[in-house]
Amino acid sequence: MKTSAIIRFTFTLAAAMISYASMAYSDDLIIRKYGEAEAPASISSSWKFSEDFNALIDSYSPFIFRTKKSQEIDQVNFVIEVNSFGKIVGFEMMNESDKGLKERLDYVVRQLPDCQPAEGASSYKSEKFEIIIKK
Repeated sequence: MKTSAIIRFTFTLAAAMISYASMAYSDDLIIRKYGEAEAPASISSSWKFSEDFNALIDSYSPFIFRTKKSQEIDQVNFVIEVNSFGKIVGFEMMNESDKGLKERLDYVVRQLPDCQPAEGASSYKSEKFEIIIKK
């Protein structure tokens, strides 16, 4: 492999890593326990979401806001329910939406990975989390 090809590959790889890092730490996603007024620094919960949860939601953002009706919405609020085994078992829309947006969000929720047990939790119970995705 020539030196110029190696340099191009290195710059391409670095650019991909930078774009992934900026996508993973977006301020357009808020996760908090359902019923809490603000998102605290550490959510006291039995469950934690995987490290790539934010990146996964961000990658589906164009899919969620792809129609003319859904582009008029600034943010999508919904509540997901996690059972006592960490599996996401359902969701409920908090703001008004059309049928297509609800179906697209249903697809995205089905693609999300199961939650992992939080370290130090004494019991694992079912909980609800509010998720806010901003456009």
